[in-house]
Amino acid sequence: VFLPCVESIFDFYLYGKLYQPATLPSEVFLPCVEFFRMMVVFEEANDPETSEANTTPVPVATNRLGRIRQNMLNVLENPSASKIGRIYGWCDLFCIFLSIVLMMFETDPRVALILEDRTSTVFLVCYVLETITVIYFTFDIILRFSVTYEKLRFMKHPATWLDIFTVAPYYLELFIDVNKMKSLKVFRIARIARVLKLIKKNKRLLLIATVLSQSISELSMLIIVWSMCVLVAGTTFYYIENGHNDSVPSGVEGLWWAVVTMSTVGYGDIYPNTWIGKVFATVFFYISMVFLALPLTVIVGAFSKQYESKNVLGTKSKSAHNEST
Repeated sequence: VFLPCVESIFDFYLYGKLYQPATLPSEVFLPCVEFFRMMVVFEEANDPETSEANTTPVPVATNRLGRIRQNMLNVLENPSASKIGRIYGWCDLFCIFLSIVLMMFETDPRVALILEDRTSTVFLVCYVLETITVIYFTFDIILRFSVTYEKLRFMKHPATWLDIFTVAPYYLELFIDVNKMKSLKVFRIARIARVLKLIKKNKRLLLIATVLSQSISELSMLIIVWSMCVLVAGTTFYYIENGHNDSVPSGVEGLWWAVVTMSTVGYGDIYPNTWIGKVFATVFFYISMVFLALPLTVIVGAFSKQYESKNVLGTKSKSAHNEST
């Protein structure tokens, strides 16, 4: 019975496609796929958003311009496959970190005082470096839009709008004096969003994002249980310490104590004074660790499952590349 399933998995390592045989019912095929830890691969192959049947095929280049366009697209989409792509990827990482360092450097009060003088050397250096990074990010957006074959899908992708959002404050400051309109200074925080560009550059970070998106139900359960425990424990702590602890004048402070305690942070700004409160805080602390650990084990299990499946795909692609060469 399992022979067709084994043949299907064997074909995956040969041809890169995992399919369900027509003569094999799902009740038999799916447990077999789960046994070989390839369920994620099968789900991705049958996902309508990522399946080959619903993607626009890349046209075959018939001229030199078309080949250049395909090569540039390969460099941008898979930078680790070529030397030029790796250099471009390292330049991207350098500009991201440079822009973040500049942003943090400008928050220093002493530096901010110097930057108020538009003729100072420090201001000119920071402005030139920030301009270089913004020009690079803008060039990256334009280049990706120019070489992609699915321009509408590219503009709808959240990563595209993230890139636009990170460079928008620079162009806004070219036309508006943000220093005179303090309400617009909040737009400068958009620059910190550039660190999110690292997610689409690193496959391991993408793996974490995929696991979190697939663990919405577990995360929702964690938030609900956490909120219930905070509400019950914070209110109880307030009534226990009321009249004996000046740091807990209301139930709001009790909720804050419950949040800090349940997250195992423990700032120490609010703590129990009565012996009943200390016993309750001790019991609540250990209970909170249990409630936090239960959903996290499910998330860690999903991450391990995804990681093993990605390793299967990586091993298969490397072996196919070695056979072709």
